[in-house]
Amino acid sequence: MAPRDPGESVGPRRLSGVVVRSLNFTVRVLTVNEPSPLWLLEPQWFFPFFALFWCAITALLAILGGWASLATYFRAAAPVEGERFRFVSGSMGARFLPVNYGNCLFVTVNETGFRLSILLLFRLLSPPLFIPWKVVTSVEPKRFLYFRYTVVKLRDQWPRISLAGKAGRQIEQAYASASGSTAP
Repeated sequence: MAPRDPGESVGPRRLSGVVVRSLNFTVRVLTVNEPSPLWLLEPQWFFPFFALFWCAITALLAILGGWASLATYFRAAAPVEGERFRFVSGSMGARFLPVNYGNCLFVTVNETGFRLSILLLFRLLSPPLFIPWKVVTSVEPKRFLYFRYTVVKLRDQWPRISLAGKAGRQIEQAYASASGSTAP
């Protein structure tokens, strides 16, 4: 028997008087020049695409969480002296759909306010913020199951800032002393 030609339809052959049923497929030759469907996994395309995707997601989270809108009013001009907390977890945004920042926030608390910044990898559209105590309307301790966190609400601003751990407790104490000292 001779091999089949490319594109030739496969049909039944008679072998010793027995009829074999048709398989209903066509023989194709795979050419090497066809583009791979996984072209994005090639290094010359993967790294630029990944960097572009990373920047887009980081910017989108900054906008959805409200960090970008807070930056128009409270952008920190310089580093602040005070008690520093590194790799703090927190969230920012609307009450039911906040953007969570797990162990990537840096907080500095002093007698005039608190500074909030984020890890450099996530900083696109999220510059460091300094929020003075005079624009804070409330600082409330909250609890979810076994986790304690502090919610900071700002005057005339929609995003709520939630901070966990020692940084949140220090913000509670500093706000209480600042609001107590400004009261008549």
